[in-house]
Amino acid sequence: MPITEALTESLQTHPLYTWTVFGIVVLGIVSFVLLLFISAPYGRHLRPGWGPTINATTLWVIMEAPSPIAFAVVYFMSDNAFETVPLILFSMFMLHYVYRSFIYPFRMRGGHKRKPILTGALAFGFNTANGWTNAFAITELAPHLLSTAWLVDPRFIIGIIVFFTGYAINQHSDAILRNLRKPGESGYKIPYGGFYRWLSSPNYFGEIVEWIGFAFAAWTVPAWVFAWFTAMNLVPRAFSNHRWYLEHFSDYPKSRRRIIPFLL
Repeated sequence: MPITEALTESLQTHPLYTWTVFGIVVLGIVSFVLLLFISAPYGRHLRPGWGPTINATTLWVIMEAPSPIAFAVVYFMSDNAFETVPLILFSMFMLHYVYRSFIYPFRMRGGHKRKPILTGALAFGFNTANGWTNAFAITELAPHLLSTAWLVDPRFIIGIIVFFTGYAINQHSDAILRNLRKPGESGYKIPYGGFYRWLSSPNYFGEIVEWIGFAFAAWTVPAWVFAWFTAMNLVPRAFSNHRWYLEHFSDYPKSRRRIIPFLL
């Protein structure tokens, strides 16, 4: 079926879903362009001028929780929720987002600091849209996922391997950051070990790899849009982090790349 014909059919049969996916694509483009010139105001980049702020931990839960909640609600509304492959994809999505929404905020450094409500509101909208479109596509729009034959498809196998590789890199990198400070210490230090041997933001690299793996395993439009959006959002942030480290530490390792080992 030609792309234009498929798009027309999608708009006619699932208009809210289709326009929401379009919206995520547009938001990814806008985010990438803005973040190339403006560092997102959080953590080391926090600064005045972004409107009202609230506790960072509280805002993190509020802005991330819609993703697993929206995903779970839409997912379990489907008659296909307990099919084998969709259930595996559900578990992968929840593995990341339950931790990211309800555990990580209480473990992250600087959770007591303030964070602009504006950034949280934008993330809240994205996470709601991303959660439900991915769940809807997996359960209702991807017939290949309803067959156990997909379990031995090379795309699914590659996706599982890539997803858990990215997850491990992301988790290990976050653990290194958390352990940089001893109890009672403040300020920033240069992280070492793991993928910090090669990158300034290996946690971002791991997350991008993770969602590329999920996209391969699911092989749906929202999954690939999510992987693309993650890269559009995190690559410029990695550039900002790399620049910040170089500006604040004269002994920062010059061989480190920003986001992709040995390349970028």
